[in-house]
Amino acid sequence: LTSALQDTQVRACLSDDVGESFRQELISLKAELKKKDSVIEHLDRRIESLESQNDALEQYTRRNSIRVTGLPEVEHENILDRTLKIVNEDLEVNPPISIMDIDRVHRVGTRNPDRPRSVIVKFSTYRARQSVMKMKKNIKGRLLSTFLNEDLTKERSTFLYKARQMKRQKQITECWTHDGAIVFKDNNGKIHSGRTLWDCENLLASFVKS
Repeated sequence: LTSALQDTQVRACLSDDVGESFRQELISLKAELKKKDSVIEHLDRRIESLESQNDALEQYTRRNSIRVTGLPEVEHENILDRTLKIVNEDLEVNPPISIMDIDRVHRVGTRNPDRPRSVIVKFSTYRARQSVMKMKKNIKGRLLSTFLNEDLTKERSTFLYKARQMKRQKQITECWTHDGAIVFKDNNGKIHSGRTLWDCENLLASFVKS
């Protein structure tokens, strides 16, 4: 055996056999990895789809709500009365919103002495909510530090924040929301709407590239 292993021809044959064995094993492993990568990619797409569907469902549950930010907190405040005052006196909603039009109103978040907590107002009907949102521009001249916005999911709020940053950087002209969708106006005046997380992500990426 020792003599055979010292033979150049024998060693060459063994080297070819071992090399071929390793090559076949490597091909097999690559094929298996490619198959697993395909499965992982499919699962990633499925997860993204489910996350987007879940976000859309959560946003739909917020369709009757608005978020009021910047409203100073008052000790022992009656937030319902303050909300009615804002929508009926400051916004001049007509016909006026009544207590029956509001399902629930409350502040959210942790108390911060430097910044008032946001107020979530959930209306009894989508129509009542829309009548308030149509008049939101009136608040600019009455309550300078207070803003009314749609109640967005955390993911959509993040996209809107990024869009506003892009507006400051002049990558887009304008951005706003409409029934949970993030709406963008590009520098050519064309309007784009992102109704899903996937849409928003692709639109933001396209504006950055352009």
